[in-house]
Amino acid sequence: MPVQSSSRTVLAEWFREHGTPLTTLDPEQPLDDLEGLREIVGDARVVAVGEGAHFVEEFSRARQRVLRFLAERCGFTVFAMEFGFSEAFPLDRWLRGEGDDGDLVNVSRAATEWGAADLLHWLRHHNRTSAHPLRFAGIDVPEAGGALRPALEPVADYLREVDPDALRLVDTALEVSDRFLRGCGSGAAAGRRGRASRKPSRTS
Repeated sequence: MPVQSSSRTVLAEWFREHGTPLTTLDPEQPLDDLEGLREIVGDARVVAVGEGAHFVEEFSRARQRVLRFLAERCGFTVFAMEFGFSEAFPLDRWLRGEGDDGDLVNVSRAATEWGAADLLHWLRHHNRTSAHPLRFAGIDVPEAGGALRPALEPVADYLREVDPDALRLVDTALEVSDRFLRGCGSGAAAGRRGRASRKPSRTS
């Protein structure tokens, strides 16, 4: 009776048949070895890139090369990752040219602590030189926990200029959020307490 191949052997054979060897993990090197991704991506508007474990340098370097390929050769314009929704706003502004190159640690200490400094500096450089800059978005729970205020106050600032009548909707959402957090005993509701519509208008 023939010996059946183990699942590990079957998986290895599948990789040999379908895989494409990478010539390097260096994010600065040419991207020709990633051209096989173009057929996989096709006309997709969203591409998800995962990793087997956090804080593994090889995964991070490979991901940066894939991001470069998607931005430079496939025309993608938004980079969304596991990062606080509210905290992404100032980081996105920095990546699009606000402030100085050395300001990253002040803009987002968390991003530097989990080893994303090289990637983010590359993004800033890419946005400075590319005709198709990348926006940055956080798709995780903000550091403020369930507080909506850090996310909604920029919305209130925008509405104050373009549609003041809509501010009452933001006011309602903020009141519900603050009331919920106070009921949970959370300190995340701390901060600016005034109604959004009571904040003085900006002057030019």
